[in-house]
Amino acid sequence: MQTSTYPSSSATSGAHVVAENLRKAIENLINVKLHDALAKPGGLDRLIAHRSTGVASFAVRQAERQLEDTIAEVLEPAIGYQSHA
Repeated sequence: MQTSTYPSSSATSGAHVVAENLRKAIENLINVKLHDALAKPGGLDRLIAHRSTGVASFAVRQAERQLEDTIAEVLEPAIGYQSHA
């Protein structure tokens, strides 16, 4: 009996969902930073301060947290697999 070397459709679908969630979180962070930098007074100074000190607006911190949560969600199965090995 021959086994397929291609991922199952459910694995491919799951990977697509994970990739889409990661893309959305990254895109959201970029959009929030652009909005903060361009739409508000002193935005470029805030963006520079964030790069050098880590101080950011609430919206930027929330978007960063969302991205961190998404990355943790992506890495969770890999970390769980390594701990069982």
